[in-house]
Amino acid sequence: MEKYNLTAEEIMLVELLFLASIEEGHSEYLSTYLSLRVDKTDLRELLVSLQNKGVIVKSWKIPPKGSRFDPESVEFNKNFLNNYRKFSGELGIEFFDAYPSTAVIQGTVTSLKNFSKVFDSEEQMYFWYGKSIGWNLDTHHKVLDLIRWGKENNCQILNTNIGHFIRSKLWRDIEKYRDGEGVMTFDNLETI
Repeated sequence: MEKYNLTAEEIMLVELLFLASIEEGHSEYLSTYLSLRVDKTDLRELLVSLQNKGVIVKSWKIPPKGSRFDPESVEFNKNFLNNYRKFSGELGIEFFDAYPSTAVIQGTVTSLKNFSKVFDSEEQMYFWYGKSIGWNLDTHHKVLDLIRWGKENNCQILNTNIGHFIRSKLWRDIEKYRDGEGVMTFDNLETI
């Protein structure tokens, strides 16, 4: 991140743009930030700075002052995304290693790590996992602990495809059950 020499305000804008992306769909956070009556740098100036620093691609047209700004249209530089989220691959690998490989469901051994129905590649799966936890190391450790708990308690929620588990953020359901907030039934499914 030092390579880009981003200010705190630029980092904040980048995070808000990530949240406002089509995948996340939370443009309300950016709208709220932009409507705050506090001393802050002009949005256009921040976008120009991010473009000059190689965070946003040079080919993306920054809207003129006073015109409509569509945060979903912002194109990030692929190198920046790789550098900014570089450890998402490492987090994804740890998650993949912790997730059960197979389960016996109704007498049939079923692969749980077949991600190809949901993701095009391992790297995409790792990225989505990192994105779904907000690239937060504490959340990552919490997810790993929940998977461990689920394995120890034969939690049926783990008997699902890894891609579906990531996309649906099913660790939240495991946490609810672990904390006694839901009704969980166990059967003779066996995670291998």
